[in-house]
Amino acid sequence: MRRLIAYFLAVFLCVNLYAQGWDAALDRYERICDECIDLRARAAAGEKIASSEITSLLGQLSSLRKTLSEARGKMTASQVQRYETIRGRYEDAFGERRKTVDAVPYAVPVLSLLPKIPETDRPSPEPSLPPFREPVPLRFGAFIYTSIPDWSLGAMATISKGRWGGFLKGAFPIGTPRAAYDCFSDGTTPSGYIWTSGRKRMSRFSITAGATFAPLPFLSVYAGAGYGARKLLWEDAAGKWASVRDRAAKGLAVDAGIILTFNRFSILAGASGIAFRTLSAEVGVGLIF
Repeated sequence: MRRLIAYFLAVFLCVNLYAQGWDAALDRYERICDECIDLRARAAAGEKIASSEITSLLGQLSSLRKTLSEARGKMTASQVQRYETIRGRYEDAFGERRKTVDAVPYAVPVLSLLPKIPETDRPSPEPSLPPFREPVPLRFGAFIYTSIPDWSLGAMATISKGRWGGFLKGAFPIGTPRAAYDCFSDGTTPSGYIWTSGRKRMSRFSITAGATFAPLPFLSVYAGAGYGARKLLWEDAAGKWASVRDRAAKGLAVDAGIILTFNRFSILAGASGIAFRTLSAEVGVGLIF
């Protein structure tokens, strides 16, 4: 007998706890309905309603809807009657009675307030993400070239990203003999005259750097400046070499030209000058990778 009494007491306590839980949920439901009715009245009076108020109500409504839908049919008769009373008061305030029962009958149609809210107070839409763009890779180039009429050899390296880039370029004397003395182009020397064998050599040195720009995918232009020196050497009858002083130039070196690229293969064509006294055409080939 004692066990039976204890069992009925436990059942009664559980039912009571469930009832208290539904009372709290209905309290929240009633409070949200009252806030909706109040907002509707304020909006009808011409007051601007902040979108944050609507957002807060929708958040609470979502939580309450989940709670009530998971325990449908577990409320007591008095709790069901209280729900119907709250719902009827809300629908009367909004001037409409629902003809059908929603799948979740405890939802509050707060969205009916939105037409009353001025456009300026509504939340702005989420900004769209920019379209994905593949990163522009770095490209490197390596060239060899020759100068005309100096017939010197040089090398050039380029680096670019997108349309813009830079270059480093240099020409160095290879196999040029060392001058034993100086002379002038009229054949005079500090000690008299030079008797030449008819052989001559050109010694050219330059190092420049600058920028590149690609107006078209296959075409790049470059321009830069640096330092350069150029010497003309004559061989005398004794087999010695003399530097022709008035044909020498050293100082500012300038470069400009174009690069045509076909897949990885490139052709270089340009001009270079030293101290604004000499001008040489340059042609070369290279690879882009």
